[in-house]
Amino acid sequence: MDWQYTVLVLPTLFAMSTAVLLGTYSLRHMQAHGQSSELVTFFAVNVGLALWTGFAALKLLHTDPALKLLFYRFLYFGVAPLGALAFLFTLLHTDRVSRITPGLVAAVMTVPAVFLAVLFANPNGLAIEATHLVETNGLVVLRVDVGLGHVVLQLLYNAVLSVLAIVLILYEAARLGRTYIPQAVLVSVGLAAPFVFVACSSLGIPPFNSDGVNLVPTSAAVTSAAIGIALFRYRFLDLPPIAYTTAMEESPDGVFVLDADKRIVHVNTRGAALLERFGAAVGDPITAVSPDLDLTAESNDSIETTREGGEAVYLSARSQRLERGDQTVGWVIVLRDVTELHRQKQTILSQNEKLTLLNQIVRHDIRNDMAVILGNAQLVEESVDDEALRERLDTIIRNGEHATELTVNVRNLMATMLDDEETNRPTTLAGPLWAEASAVRDGTADAAVSLPDEPPTVTVVADDMLGTVFRNLLTNAVRHNDADRTEIDVSVEVRDDDALVRIADNGPGVLDDRKEVVFGRGEKGLESPGTGLGLYLVDTIVSGYGGDVWVEDNEPRGAVFVVRLRKA
Repeated sequence: MDWQYTVLVLPTLFAMSTAVLLGTYSLRHMQAHGQSSELVTFFAVNVGLALWTGFAALKLLHTDPALKLLFYRFLYFGVAPLGALAFLFTLLHTDRVSRITPGLVAAVMTVPAVFLAVLFANPNGLAIEATHLVETNGLVVLRVDVGLGHVVLQLLYNAVLSVLAIVLILYEAARLGRTYIPQAVLVSVGLAAPFVFVACSSLGIPPFNSDGVNLVPTSAAVTSAAIGIALFRYRFLDLPPIAYTTAMEESPDGVFVLDADKRIVHVNTRGAALLERFGAAVGDPITAVSPDLDLTAESNDSIETTREGGEAVYLSARSQRLERGDQTVGWVIVLRDVTELHRQKQTILSQNEKLTLLNQIVRHDIRNDMAVILGNAQLVEESVDDEALRERLDTIIRNGEHATELTVNVRNLMATMLDDEETNRPTTLAGPLWAEASAVRDGTADAAVSLPDEPPTVTVVADDMLGTVFRNLLTNAVRHNDADRTEIDVSVEVRDDDALVRIADNGPGVLDDRKEVVFGRGEKGLESPGTGLGLYLVDTIVSGYGGDVWVEDNEPRGAVFVVRLRKA
């Protein structure tokens, strides 16, 4: 073999070697870690490049015209499907997996199959119009004049699919930001290289001049090298290159992608900002952000770490293992700066401690002191004959009892506010309702409380505070009643999904513009005019059950307080 032919074929052999090496690497990767759509498509692209460059090298090395023409036809087994494979690879690369259906694959592969059939049958010179040998600088090369079928089914078809693939990749890069432009450019260069070489050859640009040697097959080296660099630089085979980034860049949290060695290989914009705060960078181990991150746990409540300058920072972390087959290929870590939230939590905990102390004071000290005051006032009242003094003592006792009731309501309200555990459970409605109604009826001489003949058997979503709800509504009906005799009617309506308890009285009623205010609802809460602590407590407790409370007009006069409770 002449040394000139050997020198001529070296670039093509280099291109073939690159495709073979990358194809072998992807094949072994699939054997070790399992198949994926990206790997299969990438492997197919390299097989096509290897067939193209391999048969192109054989065509150059042989001098027999018949063999040259045969190898020319064979090289198109690699070239013909490259546009379709590049298009499918791009759909996978840009997270359009759902678009790849068996129908689409069959459609894009139909034209290459038709072209190969036309190429070998060559009816009426549709693929090859003529062939001739050209001697250039002592070398004999085969020149082929292609027909219309070759131009349409091969050159134009592959060009359209490749341009579409490049547009999709560049569109994703523009949408996702400058972080993805380098990998998009590399892949685009790889896809465009064959067409750039064909254009240079058609225009006669040295060394691609038409009278010289056909260097178009050597463009496969550029394609393989560009995708190969992207492969190793952006870890195409270990982690999806653009697929996961669609969601990543939209995330309000810092998203970190780690490789199998727990090193950071990619971050989103917020993740890059976090890295900068901690003086770390892509390529560092995740421990550069915090040595306390536990990748084996799906979530870490709060991790304390220190940024540059010694400032304490709190991070919440969620991790997800990335697996391919039985192998762990990396992790996705989502970090959120919760420093301010942690401070607020500490403030709330401190406030809760103070409220707990206040609750203990109300429950024990104030209530005990009021019991002593009332006991002594009642003893004094029994031994006093002066009518004026007895009236004053009645006022003291009445207000003392009201103050005692307020301490009970405050205690219950703070218990509700401080209880961070879910206490709601199926609760019998009749028990607390009948107990509280009976207590008010027996303890108030001038009040008549009527109940249904039969207690309802329904159970509702509530807890031990349900009796407090009814006690406050019943005592409210007594205290604010201006009739000669207080009359309270209690009724229960059981419906499909809930139960309604109505407590109707014959008092002055509630004006329409105060029917929301009496519960302390709105921006003012307890500062609302005329709001009683008892009704505010009722509203708070019932809302915690997932129910409602409201007030309606009674006929001919008075108010009806309605409590809606969910059936258990």
